[in-house]
Amino acid sequence: MNTRALLAASLLTLHLSTFAHAQVTVDITKITCRQFLTGRVVPTKSIALWFSGYYSGKRGATMIDMGTIRPNAEKVRDCCALNQDETLMKAVEAALGAK
Repeated sequence: MNTRALLAASLLTLHLSTFAHAQVTVDITKITCRQFLTGRVVPTKSIALWFSGYYSGKRGATMIDMGTIRPNAEKVRDCCALNQDETLMKAVEAALGAK
C-alpha cells in the first residue's frame, strides 16, 4: 500500500512540476496603468526593472543606475494613478520623458 501511495505521489509531483515551468509571454505594449498598479499581469518590481533595461538599451547605455529604479517607478506609478486606462508604455514616456 505504501508503495502505491509513494508512486502516485511521485507521478502527481512530476505532473504538477510541468505546469510550474510553463512559459508565459506578455505583450508589454498592451499593459494598462490599472494592471501595472494592481500587479495583475506582471509584478510591479519586475516590470520596473524591465523598463529600466529596455530604455537603457534604446539609449545604448550599458550601465544601469540602480538608485534611479525605485524613484522612477514611483513617478510612473503616480502618473498611472491619474491615467489608469492609459497604456503603461505611454505613462513611462510621459513620466520619465523616455522615448
